[in-house]
Amino acid sequence: MNEMKRNPERIKVILNLLQGIWESYPDMRLFQLMDLLKHEYSSKNNGFGKRKGFEIDFKGHKLPISYIDLFYLEDKDFEEFLQSFIEN
Repeated sequence: MNEMKRNPERIKVILNLLQGIWESYPDMRLFQLMDLLKHEYSSKNNGFGKRKGFEIDFKGHKLPISYIDLFYLEDKDFEEFLQSFIEN
């Protein structure tokens, strides 16, 4: 079996980039920052990860919702985005 494994060094690289960005936005909580980055990534990449649907409220009304799902985003692509986010 010849499986390609992900480079564990990517973890430190991505966390260092996130730390640098977070230090530029010290009043943000972690998940506020992550939400900002998810939406920014999606908007700069043709709506990648944007999902639309509906939810039903307590009165049975169908309400439109949308959210960003980056489950399939490769770490290398996110790393490049974070680097460009810092540079701009």
